[in-house]
Amino acid sequence: MLLILAISLIALAALAATSAFAQFSIDGVMDAGYGTVKYKGTSVTGVFNNGSSTSQINFRGKQDLGGGMSADFRVETDWNTVSNGGNQGNVAGSVASSFGNGEIRTGLAGGFGRVDLGAVNYTTLSATLTGQPYGTAIGSGFRTLYVNDARATSAVRSDNAIKYTSPSFSGLTVSLYNAAKQTKASGAAETTFSSTFGAYDMSGVREMGISYANGPLNAIYTNLKQDNVQVGTGTTKDTVSTLGANYTMGDIKVFLLNQTNKNDAATARNNKTTTISATYTMGATTLGVQTGGTKAVDGTKSKFTGIGADYALSKTTALYFRSEKNDNKANTVNAALTPASISGTGTNFDRQALGLRVAF
Repeated sequence: MLLILAISLIALAALAATSAFAQFSIDGVMDAGYGTVKYKGTSVTGVFNNGSSTSQINFRGKQDLGGGMSADFRVETDWNTVSNGGNQGNVAGSVASSFGNGEIRTGLAGGFGRVDLGAVNYTTLSATLTGQPYGTAIGSGFRTLYVNDARATSAVRSDNAIKYTSPSFSGLTVSLYNAAKQTKASGAAETTFSSTFGAYDMSGVREMGISYANGPLNAIYTNLKQDNVQVGTGTTKDTVSTLGANYTMGDIKVFLLNQTNKNDAATARNNKTTTISATYTMGATTLGVQTGGTKAVDGTKSKFTGIGADYALSKTTALYFRSEKNDNKANTVNAALTPASISGTGTNFDRQALGLRVAF
């Protein structure tokens, strides 16, 4: 009995010592609501997910290494909160919600800044989130007006990436991002290297970001260059430049988001987009609106409006309403949101949702 007690005390002491420098946490979001999507005269109404936020679970860890250095990791998994079939990938247009399908990274931080490796989020995503109040969900214009990179799915990260973020100098930081281009010979099968690198036949990405956060002002500018030549059916090199900024004045917050998206072939993908937004918080209620549009290389313009309202039931739970309207004349709505099977003569893309968001 004494031996068992001694072993138990030693184990507890070791656990306590470990807990002093190692931290592990689980957090996430569940978002589901009722809403409508309308496109080209076709309307679908029902219960769906992610009206105001991406539903996900995150596993995070951090360890103090001493001397001001630390190591940490994140494993993000996104899922569909209203469809088992959607999570299994057996619903038309859905992708299986496999473990770790979001950002996965491990990194070191210290006086030198931080370095992350893995499938790391672009700083362009941060710029987009800084320049308007609705994240990547309804009302944001994400993938309906703005892009994150020039791929068909407008991805928010790349595989096989390394990202460096400098220390903060009076609120100013610089980030550098690189994901090496990987191509295969025409018609050649993927080799075993694909399992080693995690992706094969993928675009090369380089990104530079400058961020400023000090007092009421937050601003991020990014320049993302993407080499798609001979990757799949790609033939162009693309550049996406994004500026996102916001300024807080008491209960009012104003936003600016500006983006240019162009390639070396001077195709219709070349466009300029600008929106302005504002939110007003009164007690548990936050109201907001975003308006602006896109001008394509041929002069065609799209007009966009997004509105939203949140009512906080607690610090982590809220009822929400979201709506966005895009006349899509400049053809900015991403293919990931508009199945090719939808036919019609109209261009308008509208969607609304009334739902519940629970964070944990």
